[in-house]
Amino acid sequence: MTIAATPSFAQRRVPDTGMWAIGGSIGATVPSDASFQNGFEIAGALEGYLSPRVSIRGEVGSTWWDITGRGFTGTINPVFFTGNVVYNWEGGVWHPYVTGGIGAYHFGSSINPSLSGSDTKVGVDLGGGFEYFFTRRATLTGEALYHKVDGFASPAATFNNGSFWSFAIGAKRYF
Repeated sequence: MTIAATPSFAQRRVPDTGMWAIGGSIGATVPSDASFQNGFEIAGALEGYLSPRVSIRGEVGSTWWDITGRGFTGTINPVFFTGNVVYNWEGGVWHPYVTGGIGAYHFGSSINPSLSGSDTKVGVDLGGGFEYFFTRRATLTGEALYHKVDGFASPAATFNNGSFWSFAIGAKRYF
């Protein structure tokens, strides 16, 4: 009697060409402009795999910064929409990666309770992180990104630097 093994979908490499993943993260941001306090960040992403090592990721996120040292109070709320290329290395359950891309950064401003406005800038981001596979198709993630964005205008002042660091942890599911 002969028994032959056939590959099944459940044994497919993860990630693999044609797969999709969805993820979310929370973290902290550290703005480059001294006029802002560090903030809280939340983000969500959709990722498509061109190969087991290369993917394209679309992400939307937001952070909140309080204004300090300007003679007025208020909050800046950057909302970002980024498109990145991601390259990962397989290391068993650990997959480190690097990423970079371009995005739109929409800076909403709320100054003293009566003034509000917004400004949108194009920026780039660069960074890296890791995925830890705790099941075959689910991971915990950690990431550090630098978002390089020019200055932007608010109703009360122009800020010279919209750049910031982002440090986030999250989870991701493969399909």
